[in-house]
Amino acid sequence: MIKLDLAQDELSLLRMLLLREEASVRVETHHARGVFEYSEYLRSREKEIRRLIDKLEQVARSET
Repeated sequence: MIKLDLAQDELSLLRMLLLREEASVRVETHHARGVFEYSEYLRSREKEIRRLIDKLEQVARSET
């Protein structure tokens, strides 16, 4: 496990970037309907992004 030392504004920036990427992946998933392998990849990526967002939010809550 890697530990990072991030300031609150850095956590906020990472969260914002991940939320933007999550939205982008959702749009791409919608456009990829009918292409099974790619759709599966995008759904998996969206889950990974959501897990990262949840981790960042958990860290942000514990820091306040």
